[in-house]
Amino acid sequence: MIGTVLGGLAIKDICMSFISGLKFKLTPQFKEGDKIILDGYPAIIIKVGLVQSVFGCYTDQGLTWRYISNSKIESLKLEKVIDSDAHMDSAFEKAQKIQNILEGKDD
Repeated sequence: MIGTVLGGLAIKDICMSFISGLKFKLTPQFKEGDKIILDGYPAIIIKVGLVQSVFGCYTDQGLTWRYISNSKIESLKLEKVIDSDAHMDSAFEKAQKIQNILEGKDD
């Protein structure tokens, strides 16, 4: 009886992880090779598996691989890096643009 209950719970966990992995794999916003921010740290998606996914994280120790169960991915903060060279204009840059407009210069 106890073995059946434990077996049922194990199968439930595997199925939930599989469904989460399938959902993550089919999400068009994230794919293998994407640069991301994972819980505040720069990372790259190495592999999206059916039960767990692998992320390459840049830490003080260098590039490390994090193996994360797909059932836990939904609770993580994932941000996709679109352009690492883009930045908001500083106050000086904003002032320079206004000055260029007033002087009739192009950017």
